[in-house]
Amino acid sequence: MKMNAEKQAEILNLLDFERRTVIYPGVTRSKDTEIVRDISEDGKSGEIVYSSCSEIGIDRAIKHEIQRSREERYDLEWKVYGHDLPPCLSEHLVLAGFTAGAKEAFLVLVTSDESVKRFAIGDADIRRITSREGLSGYQGIIEEVRGKSCEREIEQYGFMLENHPDSISLYVAYVDGEPAACGRVYFCKESKFAALYGGNTRERFRRRGLFTQIVAARTQEALSRGIVNICVDALPTSEPILKKQGFEKVTDTQPFRFSE
Repeated sequence: MKMNAEKQAEILNLLDFERRTVIYPGVTRSKDTEIVRDISEDGKSGEIVYSSCSEIGIDRAIKHEIQRSREERYDLEWKVYGHDLPPCLSEHLVLAGFTAGAKEAFLVLVTSDESVKRFAIGDADIRRITSREGLSGYQGIIEEVRGKSCEREIEQYGFMLENHPDSISLYVAYVDGEPAACGRVYFCKESKFAALYGGNTRERFRRRGLFTQIVAARTQEALSRGIVNICVDALPTSEPILKKQGFEKVTDTQPFRFSE
């Protein structure tokens, strides 16, 4: 059943509440009056997960976050949602030296028996990764799709699997024994969302429904944990596929990165 305006507003309010209050494993939280930031446990990356600044004060806030990242020597990402204040936030970040990433649609699926039936049952060999040693197939897929090394990213996943195994699940779909598609999902016991990330399929294995089957596997795990709100940041290439499965757009999101 399609979300009405009241339900969409409820989801958006829940999203903003959790951005301010929920702390995912693997990060250290700190915040000021207008800014909420998470720093990875290894100290190498930081993310502004929530901000609500006045137009007068936004440049001062951005300058402060840049200076902090320089002093503490971490790469900084500022994740901007379409309803964040001030409305000109994105423009100010670019002027301050941030690089804009791709704009994505923030989609949510409120699961039910009806919504689960939309996922076609496939016969792919889908495996959940449970150890650092099992990440090689996952790494091979995303490095081929992106065309660059993801060694640091894989190291973070290995750390999470060893230290916070209940907070992340990674899946790989195999075709004739070869890693073909992958995706991951994050959980937090304080959150009412399961967050999907990293859906990738090697080019020669596309148009076989593997992307959808990986989404289905993660959705089914979320349901088994009692979570009904499944969210994902979707690029234009995946947005239509996800909408066919019942996902609906709530807002937009875009990452801005500062690195020296």
